[in-house]
Amino acid sequence: RAAKDDCDLPELCTGRSAECPTDSFQRNGHPCQNNQGYCYNGKCPIMKNQCIALMGSGVKVSRDMCFTLNQRGKGCGFCRKENGANIPCAAKDVKCGKLHCEKGHATCSCSVSPGDPDYGMVEPGTKCGDGMVCSNRQCVDVQTAY
Repeated sequence: RAAKDDCDLPELCTGRSAECPTDSFQRNGHPCQNNQGYCYNGKCPIMKNQCIALMGSGVKVSRDMCFTLNQRGKGCGFCRKENGANIPCAAKDVKCGKLHCEKGHATCSCSVSPGDPDYGMVEPGTKCGDGMVCSNRQCVDVQTAY
C-alpha cells in the first residue's frame, strides 16, 4: 500500500503471506503538512482541520489574541476542567486549551458540549509553536513529548 499522507508509511507485501502487512506510521513528532504540524499516532493534527471539523468549511484558526482568553479560566477560555471548574492556562500553554476559530464576523468562536469536557479543545499532538506540541494541555518540546 502506498502512503496515504505525511504520517503514513508505505507497506509492501512480503510474498509469503496472503495477509496485508500491518499499517505502519511515521514516528510521533515527524513534521507534516508542510511543517504546519507534527505526526501523532498516525495523524497530523493541525488547528485549521480541527476548526473545520467543529464548525464546517469557511472557517480558520483565530488570531493569537483569542487564545490569550484561555488564561482567564472563564466561558470559552480555559485549559482543562477539574471538578466542573474551568482551570486557566499558563501563558505558555494557551494554544493547548480551548480551540478558537474564526467564521465570518465571529473572530473568537469556540465549541462546547455540556456532556463532553474535551469537546472543542485543541487535540493532543497539535503544534503549539516551533518544535513544540500539546501534551496534557501543556505546550512542550516535541522531543520531550515523544
